[in-house]
Amino acid sequence: YKGSIKIDYIGKTIPNDFIVGYGLDYNGIGRNLADIYTLV
Repeated sequence: YKGSIKIDYIGKTIPNDFIVGYGLDYNGIGRNLADIYTLV
């Protein structure tokens, strides 16, 4: 992130990859996964 918003706290640092799971999805797929995954 290179914007002007100051980030106070970071919960988890992840790679700059496409991530799914735990509420993050790809066209609605993967949102209900209990863990976080990287698409390859």
